[in-house]
Amino acid sequence: RSRQEFWTKGLTSGNVQNVKEILYDCDADTLLVKVEQVGAGACHTGERTCFFRKIEK
Repeated sequence: RSRQEFWTKGLTSGNVQNVKEILYDCDADTLLVKVEQVGAGACHTGERTCFFRKIEK
């Protein structure tokens, strides 16, 4: 990254995710991480999640 260092999510904004549960699928090749969102949102755009765009037909 441009800062040449590891970033810690929420260090300056206070927007963090506390991990509540981690699940894996039947093939053991995918993780689902359930979190508690603290603060305004997870996305740098200000949205609660980075997955807010829909594919329209």
